Amino acid sequence: MTKRGGKLPWPVVAVLVLAVLLGVVAAARGAAPECLDCHDDYLYSRAFKKSVHGGNGCISCHGAVTDAKRHMRGEKKPPRVDCGRCHTQIAAQYRQNFHYLQLDFRCSDCHRDIHALTGGKGRDKRAVIEKCTACHGNEEYVSSGHAEAVLRGNRDAADCADCHGLHDTRVFHVSLDRYPQEARAFYSRNCKGCHADPELTKRNNLSAEIVAYYEQTYHGKVQGIGYPAAVAGCADCHTTHNILPKSDPRSSIHSANLAENCGRCHRGFHPRFVEYKAHPDYRDRRRYPALFWTFVFMSALLAGTLCFFWIHTFLWWRKSYWENHRREKMGLAPPAVCAAGEETVQIQRFTPRERLLHVLLILSFFTLVMTGFPLKYHDSPWAEIVIRLWGGAHQAGLFHRGAALVLMAVVAYVAWVGVRYLFPKGLGLRGFRERLLGPDSLFPNRKDWEDMKGMFLWFFDRGEMPRFERWTYWEKFDFWAVFWGMFAIGGSGILLWMPEWSSYLFPGWVLNVAALVHSEEALLAALFIFTVHFFNTHFIPDKFPMDRIIFTGTYTLADLRQQRPLHYERLQAEGGIEEMKRPYPGIFLKLLGSTFGLLSLLLGLALLVHIFWSLIFS
Repeated sequence: MTKRGGKLPWPVVAVLVLAVLLGVVAAARGAAPECLDCHDDYLYSRAFKKSVHGGNGCISCHGAVTDAKRHMRGEKKPPRVDCGRCHTQIAAQYRQNFHYLQLDFRCSDCHRDIHALTGGKGRDKRAVIEKCTACHGNEEYVSSGHAEAVLRGNRDAADCADCHGLHDTRVFHVSLDRYPQEARAFYSRNCKGCHADPELTKRNNLSAEIVAYYEQTYHGKVQGIGYPAAVAGCADCHTTHNILPKSDPRSSIHSANLAENCGRCHRGFHPRFVEYKAHPDYRDRRRYPALFWTFVFMSALLAGTLCFFWIHTFLWWRKSYWENHRREKMGLAPPAVCAAGEETVQIQRFTPRERLLHVLLILSFFTLVMTGFPLKYHDSPWAEIVIRLWGGAHQAGLFHRGAALVLMAVVAYVAWVGVRYLFPKGLGLRGFRERLLGPDSLFPNRKDWEDMKGMFLWFFDRGEMPRFERWTYWEKFDFWAVFWGMFAIGGSGILLWMPEWSSYLFPGWVLNVAALVHSEEALLAALFIFTVHFFNTHFIPDKFPMDRIIFTGTYTLADLRQQRPLHYERLQAEGGIEEMKRPYPGIFLKLLGSTFGLLSLLLGLALLVHIFWSLIFS
């Protein structure tokens, strides 16, 4: 009772407000007793309260049931539950799922136990396998290495969702052949996610480097640079669900099954082609002795060659620049070595044919470096950009092989010219020794050894600079290095170019050796050209910043006398100077030579920076 015109006592107000709030909460949570009047079995009355959704009420999911009486009479069937209202991120993934797009699967088709689903620590891998194999009765997977390990309780082993995705199972999982780009990238990424994990591999007694070994092969490099469709990925060799060790006869990588496995991509090979190693470790002398000793030899060759010539280059730079600095500081002019008028007389050093060959050599070499090194350093940020400039990995490969053919043709032609020089028509073997070891020959002789010793004495102020003939010892090294490089890079490149044909000559593991030789010799060639050759040719004091002689073909008589005094004296004695005089190069030739030469220098130095970057940080 309240007084007339008075207010309700505060305890009564509090009780009414509490009742209203409880009613609102009960309505929001759907705790209406009508649901349990019908759905009164254990699943709904007891199990649901203990599930992960137990804090929600019935209408949190079944909100479409607005009239309980009509629902109980069966007059209105409720629509499907929209799980995506809460699980928004999962719903977004599932909209791309093959099961949803092609089969119209809904959440409840897999999550049938939703009312009793309890939380746990991580995904129940055994439950995932049981759920998937309820429809996909794949006995091959259940008996494979991954599934066997999961069923034994190994939580590190892959279940269905680890490889195929859980809510984002894409349509390409139906056919690797129909969607090679997406499928190979997806599967390989998932495989590497586990097999490159050092802690996981250590726990399971697996090699932590197996992914790194694969990524150093041609397959791994092309895939790593962004073109997985062109090469075999993890799932191509370790086919479908057959993930078994190679010692198991059922395994796709067992020796008895390799020919069929490799034959899905390669055709017409000799049976020993399958001896190719897909995950080679060049540091393992016991398992891969040929590869190990090849790596030792190539490393020694690279380190020895570069160390010697880098020291040679540094000492030459120190001697030349410091000596010029001392003369400038003392106000002394460089010593005059030429007679009057010799500064303008042009003498031919390179014929038009030799200059053309050198231009072809430059163009083919740069093409080979710019198409090959992005693959060698595929994990460097610049590599994929350069490959895209060529139009992709396939197009870059075509340019690479085309440039290789040009370079091989140039070297073959030079070899033929050399043979003609040594064996001129009508003379046969007469005078062969004189031509081979004479001053016009590029074959090393005793004087080259004496010149090299004299050069080092000059570096340390222990004597005068040697007096050179037509060719210096470093020019002869450059010349013969091209032939060695063609033997090493060209020979290995041909084997790799046609691996199936190569298997009729050599076993498959030779391709691993060829790949290592090809890669390391290419690195040696690029570093040597862009450092040593550039310095010897362009960056010494009297030629810096660039020597145009290989493009114009001539230099002054004064330069001949200063740089090759013995050649100058021999030509004078033989009366051959007049015969070698040429007109002064035209302005167009000088401009073209300077432009082409400068661009080549800048490109070479830019590539050198990127190669060093990759060596240090990749």
